[in-house]
Amino acid sequence: MEIQSGTIGIRAASRKHKICRPTLQKWINRLSVINLGEDLSNKLLAAMTENKKIQALENKVIELTKALELSKLKVDGLQTMVKVAEEDFKIRIRKKRGSKQSKE
Repeated sequence: MEIQSGTIGIRAASRKHKICRPTLQKWINRLSVINLGEDLSNKLLAAMTENKKIQALENKVIELTKALELSKLKVDGLQTMVKVAEEDFKIRIRKKRGSKQSKE
């Protein structure tokens, strides 16, 4: 919560709680989008001053942009793995368009 509100940075939080930065970053990426529901966001924004609201919203945009970039990178990596497996091992992994599912 300290990191999301902008009170301290990731490096300071990792030192404070004795957690390595990559682990802390993973937790933030996984939990920040899940735990911060609409009601909580609205309550927090109502209690803040105008400058802090703008800063909090800018931080949220940055956070969501990073999460989107990470997701895109993961998708690209998985697509590359499938392509390499299909080419190197001659295995068909992707389903052809219009093909029907097997009835097993």
